[in-house]
Amino acid sequence: MDSIIGPVFESVSEFVDCHRNFQNDVDDLRKRVADLKRRRNDKVAELLIVDDSEKQVKEEVEGWLEDARRVIEIEMPSIEEQVQNVSNLSHGHLGRHVRQKIQEVREIYDRGSFPEGLVIERPPLVGTSLLIENLVGEVGVKEKIWEYLRSREFGMIGVCGIGGVGKTTVMKHIHNELLNESIGFTKIIWVTVSQSLSVVKLQGDIARKMNKNLPKGSDELERASRLKGIMKTVKYALILDDVWDKFTLHRVGIPEPTIENGCKIVITSRSVDVCNYLRCQIVKVPPLPQQESLNLFLDKVGHDILLIPNLENILKKMVAECAGLPLAIVVIAGSMRGVRDIREWRSALRQLRQCVVGTEKDSEDEIFKRLKFSYDRLRNSSIQECFSYCSLYSEDWVIPREDLIEDWICEGLVEKLGSRREMHDKGHVILNRLLNNCLLEEAT
Repeated sequence: MDSIIGPVFESVSEFVDCHRNFQNDVDDLRKRVADLKRRRNDKVAELLIVDDSEKQVKEEVEGWLEDARRVIEIEMPSIEEQVQNVSNLSHGHLGRHVRQKIQEVREIYDRGSFPEGLVIERPPLVGTSLLIENLVGEVGVKEKIWEYLRSREFGMIGVCGIGGVGKTTVMKHIHNELLNESIGFTKIIWVTVSQSLSVVKLQGDIARKMNKNLPKGSDELERASRLKGIMKTVKYALILDDVWDKFTLHRVGIPEPTIENGCKIVITSRSVDVCNYLRCQIVKVPPLPQQESLNLFLDKVGHDILLIPNLENILKKMVAECAGLPLAIVVIAGSMRGVRDIREWRSALRQLRQCVVGTEKDSEDEIFKRLKFSYDRLRNSSIQECFSYCSLYSEDWVIPREDLIEDWICEGLVEKLGSRREMHDKGHVILNRLLNNCLLEEAT
């Protein structure tokens, strides 16, 4: 019997105490919540001056801030409302809740000291997502490349095909998917090499993608040694896009991919010889089949073009002249966008055939002669010169609109008008024409 009376007496005693000291406990809670609010404001102010490109907030800090916010903004206003409306007889029940909240606020306040700081070093990014176009066809090619990437057997992969066939596009898709795949790479690196191979530039580009810098003024051999030391610390997937010339990994300072280190190198090249020299497992990218070529052309020129009487046959012939090259299809379709006169379509088909006559299959002329057709269709020397000026920039370079137009004006490529603003407006007209004709690509 005594064992029952004891706890009941203690409960009643606690209830009476909560009732008697209700107002003092409420005042104590208000003070503690005010102190918690000041501490939270101080922490938030500290975080506002943190460079979030290099640091990130600790998870325990984020959890503490959320707990503090919940008490300050949700629970305390609710308690205040109950205090205003509670009857004198109910002070004991509410007072017990107030005491429990005092203890909780005390614990939250004590947790908020964070003597070792609020932030930690942000872990290095695996890589940066690339701007991509829709992938047309190449499903089998993409699956084969993924098969080799997942296999321990193949460290070097070569993606080959003529210019404009879609090598870069398919690899950009794979690059972005690699960023989200959990197959163990700690760094995904994309470097565009292009036609004139500079080992020093390639070394610097790879190092920068790993957030490192090689010593200025150092020779190629020293840079290779430094780069190799950097790359050996990570399990990397290195994509070298548009490789034209033969080189050795040792000369650049790229560690050889092995079964032990699990690294991978993928190169895209127009040359099978380059891929063989680097002992790559080769994946060839074929031209698009006719139906996929037609679908891509219609996506770019507009499907409503089929409503024009007797145009479909001419359209299919023009698509056939694109030789299944996605780049040629996109650019040529862009140059025909908005053309509704079937006579102009017939004339354009004759002009395209004249451009490609005598072109050797699988040669560089296959893509360049088809691109020249779109260039010629600009039919304006000023716009053509502005387009040609863009070739002075490095491949894949992102050029701000206003900067490019200002350069055109300074070089005398935009006709002189009454004011600088009028000339800039004219520059935007030219730039929009090039974008609408798919000769330039919008960056986001």
